[in-house]
Amino acid sequence: MVRVLLLTHYDNMYGANKALLKLVLKMHASGRYEPTVVIPAKGSFTDILDKEGISYFVCPITQWQAVYAEALSFEIKKNKRKKAISNELETLYKHFKDAPPDIIHSNSSVIGTGAMLAKRFGCRHIWHIREFAREHYGMRYFYPESIVKEYYEKADRVIAISEAVRDSVEKKYPGAHTTVVYDGIETLLTEEAPTLCRAGLRTAGGSGEGGTGSDSRNSYHAGDNVTRFLYTGYIFPAKHQLDLLKAAVVLINNGCSAFHITFAGNGDERYCRTLESYIKKNKLENHVTMTGFTDNVPDLIKKSDVGVIASEYEGFGLVTAEYMLGGLPVLGRRSGATPEIILDGATGFLFDDVSGLAKLMQRFIDVPELGKTMGEKGRERVTQCFTAEKNADGVMAVYDEVMKETGK
Repeated sequence: MVRVLLLTHYDNMYGANKALLKLVLKMHASGRYEPTVVIPAKGSFTDILDKEGISYFVCPITQWQAVYAEALSFEIKKNKRKKAISNELETLYKHFKDAPPDIIHSNSSVIGTGAMLAKRFGCRHIWHIREFAREHYGMRYFYPESIVKEYYEKADRVIAISEAVRDSVEKKYPGAHTTVVYDGIETLLTEEAPTLCRAGLRTAGGSGEGGTGSDSRNSYHAGDNVTRFLYTGYIFPAKHQLDLLKAAVVLINNGCSAFHITFAGNGDERYCRTLESYIKKNKLENHVTMTGFTDNVPDLIKKSDVGVIASEYEGFGLVTAEYMLGGLPVLGRRSGATPEIILDGATGFLFDDVSGLAKLMQRFIDVPELGKTMGEKGRERVTQCFTAEKNADGVMAVYDEVMKETGK
């Protein structure tokens, strides 16, 4: 049996860890691989591992890059974190040296410990790249570029979660052995999708829901004739929630007020204050709700008409797939991997700027029926292309290739 050590740098059940958990469960069930997870703390993730009898080791995994603000603070942070990484590396080596792994799987580009540990053990290394760390978050490495480049190019495989991410990796590290395995989501929502359709889940325009005859408005808000736009996820400047507010002002200035925007998620406090100030300044209080963090996104999707993803450099966009699975058409920025998920004009629309976003929002408001057709096509696309099952199968196929190359 092939021993696989999988490293994650956080313990919450966000997107990357959801995908990791599905992979670990499938590996365990296969009987071909023996997974062990390294995780910073116990929690809901380890509760499931305990229940399934899967091994794990609690150990901090310090990021080997960070957001760059200014030189002095970055230098201080660099010295502290490099020392922490060195200590963690020693801890992990001592713990696993008597039964060393055959493969080490690093679950993000923001951690380099797996690459260092694989070099020390002389084992295979799989690197799962899920983000545009520099472009999206402004992150920089604590190590010289030559060392970073060497680690990426010596990894046995670099798994990119989209073609956009792969292109970025290959541009920076042309010697990297890259492959694409799209992220995926659990598709349990498909069981209730027909109910949502019968309830008149309007994925396009008109909102309000309910409606009669051919009107496909969402039944949760029957008769109010309001189109509901939903933007879920981390509140951060690169996510461009502000652009959606600016588009709202354009709509109002054009005489359109039959819409509501919901932002679900927490995030950067300064940027949250910027959004709140803009809402107040432009008198958008009756058109915008900021819920903060919520673990009930499926319910919000049921009560919405159109999903929005305005990020630049989105590595994949699990939220985009979640919108589509819930039957919503999606308005997405033409950036990063978003154009790989949204079929422009079929499952939603792509936009380039605030003006384009406002025009497309107006289109959904004016033609409620448009969203229903797009929503159905979007749901079909997700269940065919972006499931957690397909993601796990794809990653395990990479393991199989790598082990075949070693003769095991």
